[in-house]
Amino acid sequence: MKQYRYENGLSRKNRVSRALWGVAYIIFFRPTPRWIFDGWRAFLLRRFGATIGTGCRINPTARIWAPWNLTLGDFVAIAEGVDLYSVARISIGSKTTISQRAFICTASHDITDLKRPLIYAPVILGQHVWVAAEAMIHPGVSVSDGAVVAARSVLRKDPEPWTIWAGNPAKLVGARQVSDNAPAMNGNGIKDG
Repeated sequence: MKQYRYENGLSRKNRVSRALWGVAYIIFFRPTPRWIFDGWRAFLLRRFGATIGTGCRINPTARIWAPWNLTLGDFVAIAEGVDLYSVARISIGSKTTISQRAFICTASHDITDLKRPLIYAPVILGQHVWVAAEAMIHPGVSVSDGAVVAARSVLRKDPEPWTIWAGNPAKLVGARQVSDNAPAMNGNGIKDG
């Protein structure tokens, strides 16, 4: 049975750092109120090596595996229950939104080896990207600026800029059309004027 023992290849320093982060997450990050303390959560992530831009909103229920492998641009929104499995680097561009319970995954296991060694690759999300609720981004994927990954989609390849991807596996379903002069909406979601 020893010949099939799981191997992850991560250093002792990595394991100790993750244990310390786990304690800090439970005591100082997770219990903070949802609508305030965004600055505190960003500060705490920075203390653990993350690079966080200005104006970021990170929900206290978001799970970050290794903050030192996380880079956020400005005005990034990370919703409740998002899982940033940052075994490898996760880079998220400015004005990008990651919706509820989305999973950004940088690691898996080599299924061709019975020891199941951990394999990993970075994930890059450009600017103005929207990863919708419960979508999954696979290791090694680079999501171009403006792309949308629809709810519950599984993205396994790099999408073109300003496109919309949906399904499992995600497929191109259209172009994302945006307008700087979109009509204003009132509080009920109805166009004004």
